[in-house]
Formats: sequence, C-alpha cells, structure tokens
Amino acid sequence: MTVITIPKHWARKDLVLIPREEYEALKRAQPVRTLQGAGGPVARAFKEVAMTKAQKRELNAARRDYTRGDIVTLDVLRRDLERRNSR
Repeated sequence: MTVITIPKHWARKDLVLIPREEYEALKRAQPVRTLQGAGGPVARAFKEVAMTKAQKRELNAARRDYTRGDIVTLDVLRRDLERRNSR
C-alpha cells in the first residue's frame, strides 16, 4: 500500500482523490458540449440531464426553506431517529 502526504495548503482547497483507472476513464471521455466559462471554454465530460417541472419545483422550495433557515441539522436528525428507534 502506498502512503502519501498531502500538504495542508492542498487539503484546504477542493481536493478529490480517485483511483487511477477512474481518472484515466475521465480523461478519455469525450466532451458532450463546451460551455463558455469565466476563464474561457469549459469542456463537459458528462451529459447534463434536464430536470422535470416537479424536480425544479421541489428544488426551488428547498432553496426557499434553506434561505429562511427552515432546515434540520444533522445532530437534530440523529437525535430524532434515535428516539424513534428506541421505542
């Protein structure tokens, strides 16, 4: 097993570790389309799937709830699930 040390300044950024086979497959994937990004064209390796009207409606409702602060924290969810399972 190979052990690597990741510098702290890398770990603070968006660091993703994947197996080499998956990385090579991603490199070989043909871009579906090219989008114009802030730094120039950005190639997409995966096809984007359009959301249905119901999915868009649910996403917008979830975003509204989030901005209102109407959310459940992970700790509260765990506590509620533990109470339900202990009965």
